[in-house]
Amino acid sequence: MLKKSLCLILCAFLILSCFTACGEVKGSDAGIVFPIDKDPEYLDPQIISFTGSKNIIANCFEGLVTLNGEGEIVPGCAESWSVSPDGLTYTFRLRQDCKWRVSIYAGPLIGLSSKETNSLPVTAQDFDFGITRALLPETKSPVAKALYCIKNAEKVNTGKADASKLGVRAIDELTLEIELEKADPDFLFTLLEPGCMPCNETFFEATGGRYGLAVKYLIYNGPFYINNWVDDVSVSIRKNDYYYDSENTMPRSVYFSINNEQDTRLDKLSDKTYSVSPLTKEQVSEIADSKKYTVSAFDSSILSLAFNCSDSILGNKNIRRAVAATLDCDVLEGELGALTAKGIIPDTMTIGTQRYRDVISAVSLYKNDKPTALFDKGLDALELDRCDISIICTAEYENAVRKLMQSWQASLGIRCGIFVEVVSETDLMARVNSKNYQLALVPVTYSTNMAFGALERYTSASAENIIGFSDKKYDAMVGEIKHVQGLSQSANKTAEAEKYLIDSATLIPLYSRQIFMAQAKGVSGTYFNLTGDIAYFRHTLSR
Repeated sequence: MLKKSLCLILCAFLILSCFTACGEVKGSDAGIVFPIDKDPEYLDPQIISFTGSKNIIANCFEGLVTLNGEGEIVPGCAESWSVSPDGLTYTFRLRQDCKWRVSIYAGPLIGLSSKETNSLPVTAQDFDFGITRALLPETKSPVAKALYCIKNAEKVNTGKADASKLGVRAIDELTLEIELEKADPDFLFTLLEPGCMPCNETFFEATGGRYGLAVKYLIYNGPFYINNWVDDVSVSIRKNDYYYDSENTMPRSVYFSINNEQDTRLDKLSDKTYSVSPLTKEQVSEIADSKKYTVSAFDSSILSLAFNCSDSILGNKNIRRAVAATLDCDVLEGELGALTAKGIIPDTMTIGTQRYRDVISAVSLYKNDKPTALFDKGLDALELDRCDISIICTAEYENAVRKLMQSWQASLGIRCGIFVEVVSETDLMARVNSKNYQLALVPVTYSTNMAFGALERYTSASAENIIGFSDKKYDAMVGEIKHVQGLSQSANKTAEAEKYLIDSATLIPLYSRQIFMAQAKGVSGTYFNLTGDIAYFRHTLSR
């Protein structure tokens, strides 16, 4: 790994000094400390997938648009934009004062002085190159599919069209035009994706394939820049004086402390080692009556019963529907104590500029009053007298699953044997992702904020299709969403596809799982994206 190395003793001393300083310096000059689970492998915006890395990128880079504290799209590097009457063409006008911060270490790579930090203008070509690079097949960007709304993006990403055919074009230094496949009410939110961040082609080429692997191989256009990256200890960022709104950027620094021990985070928040931190539900319960903290809750994932539709038994729709129809959610309430899910799509996801659940309130679960007949029909089709089905879960949900088993067996009888297998969370996710299971009680999390993106995950061609579902009708329904006009029609088509997925007994949403972000006493102004996994620190104050 190509990073700036320091000896362990010096690392510990520097980090301890940084944390101590946080308690001594107040107001807009205070340092902020935030924990992330692991050391980033790289910090290349076009290819990152780890949430901790996304937090760093969101504060060190800025796209054409950005998010404000109310969750609204506001101008970022683009001071304004216009949309053609048919909704297909967006024209962005960039700020003249949007600059790259080029450090004394990065500058020599492109022929700048090694004695002082420099600035370069951020241009429309930088956005053209960044978005195009995210869609090149060789980049293997995890967010490429989120950009398929751009004209010819899918063809470019799958190698069926040359990059010159992509609907992204720099008209001049400060004007960028993006043409879409269809009018997309979510498009401005798509531009928040890391893959849409600008990338200076000259600097990228000068790194010789090392872009994002160390501090010297990055330049920044956001409110902060990375000033130190210590293996397995921290990534620290500092206020970027070249940022166009630097006078309104509050903290002088933010330290991303690497710590995957969740049980220590509340203590570190209490003693002000951490300024802002994710907390577990149990930790939030401990401080429910305290006025020392400001806690924000986000519905980040849906605890779901996943059916492996590629399994020899559960590939039969009638078997799946019989199991789904006998699902007794009432027995779970005492075990889970969470919020009942309103559908496969989490409450925080958006459609256009609105939350999807503000438009479509809920989608009902599959119901059938003759599950035994369905089950028998399924067995007949499989030429079986009986079948065994196993369900995997973590120890946290073992009691809940065993109660579900009782309701299933009471309804389906001895012709169905259901067994539970308790596995670790790591093994659960590994088996679900590789489709090495029959049934799984699993928290389903999405890498997109857009409702359409959640449904697209389960199309036949999707590499992230954890349920092995392959259905031409469903694929067509999801494809149709891309071509409808207007928020209402798009929402209704999305709801139809969501209901079809549930009625096909592929993924049964049970309960919303919340994540929590807490700010310590005296800390304010941090705001988060709609799913709560990205924290923005430019307006954070520590008193």
